Amino acid sequence: MRTAWRNFTRNRRATVAAVLAAAALTAFLLIFSHNIRVSEAELDNAYDTIPVSAYVAGSSATQPPRIGEALYADILGCGFVASSRAAAQYGVRAEDILRALDHIDADAPLREYASSIEWLQGYGEDVFTGNEAVCVAPRSAGLALGDTLEAPFRIRRSVAAKLVVAGLYGSELDAGMNGATFYCPLGTLRALFAENGLRVEYCALEMELANTRELNDFKARMKELKLDGGFNRLVVNDALLIGVTTQLQRHIRLLKALLPLLFALVAAIGFGLSFLLLRGRRREAAVMRSLGESRGRVFCVLLMETALQAVFGTALGALAALLVTGTRAVNPATLALVFACYLPGGAAAVFRLTRVNVLGLMTAKE
Repeated sequence: MRTAWRNFTRNRRATVAAVLAAAALTAFLLIFSHNIRVSEAELDNAYDTIPVSAYVAGSSATQPPRIGEALYADILGCGFVASSRAAAQYGVRAEDILRALDHIDADAPLREYASSIEWLQGYGEDVFTGNEAVCVAPRSAGLALGDTLEAPFRIRRSVAAKLVVAGLYGSELDAGMNGATFYCPLGTLRALFAENGLRVEYCALEMELANTRELNDFKARMKELKLDGGFNRLVVNDALLIGVTTQLQRHIRLLKALLPLLFALVAAIGFGLSFLLLRGRRREAAVMRSLGESRGRVFCVLLMETALQAVFGTALGALAALLVTGTRAVNPATLALVFACYLPGGAAAVFRLTRVNVLGLMTAKE
């Protein structure tokens, strides 16, 4: 070690050249590896922040989906649904419709009236998240806040919804030819149907998806549930996510494919640089051998000197990478890998030098 350190400090030109070369290689590979990690972080961020929504559509633009309770439970229980909005619709009285929602946003027409709905004291839009026997009625129905709506279902006249009017929407002049639409909480309808042995059939289901990194698994699961045709089909709004992540994934694959080649290049440069620098020291190696030093001893001294050059070079390169990126670009694993690739190249050059005949070295011209 002492001999290697003396050689390291005595052969300044060779030392400076080797240290600068190792530093340049180290800085380049650290910045390159850092770019891969940054791209991977951007990919993770894209999956975490880009929203992906989905909804179940009917067989045509005018035909709503028909989602039974079992299918509804399977969709929400698949592990990919972060939140959902559902609606169910049934005919009541003569031409009227009772539409049950679990969120006011589940119905586009009502959402347009949201800011102008007149609420009974103590009630608001969150009424749809519960199961209280209340409803939001159109003003054209002639009901007042606090009145009770009694609406028998056309599918079974013996079952009637008795709902307190907690909100009024629209205008008194909005009466249509196809009757009025009343809105109640979806939980209220579920409870009423359960009491009377009826099954709810949903006519709308919108979802915000989670685990979007495994989006293909979600689509495969939905295909198993027959949501690719017939009365129901799944529509996933994932164009933005796919566009962003595909580009990032392609970029990451390219960088990772180049990384092994770059480390191999480091080993090759380590060999070439060590060979060129040691070539001028053949006579010095011959003198060490002639003084009784074994090949192994000469090999260890020269290899230790090369290792010192690599250590100082990687430290300098790490500092340069840190200054260039302004972030935590220094990765111990990458530094170790750079050193591990550079040193075998130098070792190969040293080994080749020590295998040359001593008399040949002593008589070789500088």
